[in-house]
Amino acid sequence: PAGKGAMYTRGGSGAGGWADRRAFATTCGCMRNTKADKGAPAMGDAKIEEVEKEVDTYYSSKDTDAAYRTCWGEGNIHFGYFPKLDDKSKEAIPFEKAAEALTQKMIATAGDINDKSKVLDLGSGYGKPACDVARLTGAEVWGVDLAEMHVERSIALAKETKVDKKANFVVGSFTALPKEVLSQSGTFTHVWSQVAWCHCHGDLMKILGEANKALPKGGKLVVNDFLGTDGNVEEKTKEHVWKRLRFTQLLGHKAWKKCIEDAGFAIEKYENWDHHLQHGYEELACTAKKHGFKSADGAPLADNYKVSAECAASGQIGMNFCVARKV
Repeated sequence: PAGKGAMYTRGGSGAGGWADRRAFATTCGCMRNTKADKGAPAMGDAKIEEVEKEVDTYYSSKDTDAAYRTCWGEGNIHFGYFPKLDDKSKEAIPFEKAAEALTQKMIATAGDINDKSKVLDLGSGYGKPACDVARLTGAEVWGVDLAEMHVERSIALAKETKVDKKANFVVGSFTALPKEVLSQSGTFTHVWSQVAWCHCHGDLMKILGEANKALPKGGKLVVNDFLGTDGNVEEKTKEHVWKRLRFTQLLGHKAWKKCIEDAGFAIEKYENWDHHLQHGYEELACTAKKHGFKSADGAPLADNYKVSAECAASGQIGMNFCVARKV
């Protein structure tokens, strides 16, 4: 894709990336269920570039940007962790705060991200999680994203939050890392991602291969991803979730974990966060209804979010959190 491999550091301009990753899924034509399609060929390079171009165009649009900034909050365009769902003594928090809580939960559970760490964020979006990691831990962070608008915003946010000496952002793909990142292969202590890899579950092994290059032996994956089901996909899910998001198939928890292990990683921590996905969609439905947003197919976005919450409740779609070590 155009601009791939370009680098935007402190004071730079331009940029863009895999950004939010959830709601647009022309990208997800690359997905397949490994159980159903075992042995099926992965996407070719030409198809990957076509997908990335569509993702870049979509996420760079002003309409998409406005909807995400309103519903999902400034800076964070990933799902949230709602502490009260797991501990009733905790305070209820809104979606935007839950997105920040998810980043904090990932940092805390990883346990060893500090000022000696070097973190690679694959699908860094608007840059807030990467900047938060740099600010909260002192780690050096590199974000890889396709959309120019997002990288540009990430650079501005790094300056605004005074982490621009720690946070760097690069235009590129996580299926084929840009040269600025590849030149640092083996020097990253952690590969980080938040609801990004779901766009290419059919090429998850390729993504994990790139992560493997970045990490030395003992380096860690710290990943939160959007998932499907390991069982049969219901027509309701196909009609109201997959059709809207252009998904073909998504990996379920079991298939996803198997890919991690087959790629040479030992899972140290794995959590099912389906209930956080469900609650997040319920929160988003309220906000989308208030502002009258429409989905790409013209249906009220609030209705689609509501059905998505129901699909999460029934285990048709889900979300996870995984910490795994390269062996």
